[in-house]
Amino acid sequence: MTRTLLFLVSCVFTQNFVFARLLGSSALFDEDRRVETALGLGLVTAVIMTLASVGCWALDRYALTPMKAEYLRVLAYVAVSLIAAVLVGLCLKAAFPKLNDALNEAGMLIAVNCAALGVALLNAEAGYGIADAALHGLFGGLGFMLAITLMAGVQERIKYSHIPEPMKGLPITLISASLMALAFMGFMGIA
Repeated sequence: MTRTLLFLVSCVFTQNFVFARLLGSSALFDEDRRVETALGLGLVTAVIMTLASVGCWALDRYALTPMKAEYLRVLAYVAVSLIAAVLVGLCLKAAFPKLNDALNEAGMLIAVNCAALGVALLNAEAGYGIADAALHGLFGGLGFMLAITLMAGVQERIKYSHIPEPMKGLPITLISASLMALAFMGFMGIA
């Protein structure tokens, strides 16, 4: 139990895919995203990352490694990540059409595929079993959700704040993201 809790803290805070590993960080720079939409995108990403982690683990374990074709990992993982994103997108469109409309599909696929591919490659590099790979995908997705939700909240506050003209837009977004990354690194001593 303690190991799982430390793994959760590590994935969500100290090894956050957005702030520490810069995977899927393009999701931070949508200045018009609201907190509710960011939560939805984060949950969708957590599901996709979990599915991609499990799918890539199975593909690696039962196809690539027995055939000694580990050199095809990146290509195969991209395909699995894309399939997971498309399947979840189709389910989302059928079950939650309003959320699907709120999410920018092209931007979502780019950010999510980057993060899903990253978690699958990190799982293979670490040699995780299926349970650890699934937890890494889920906890990494929760960290992604936390990062983009916090950033959306900051963007909402910035929108109504007095900011000098040269700092508006990307400069204040980068400063905010870097301060959040520093805050997340404060958890480094825990996990």
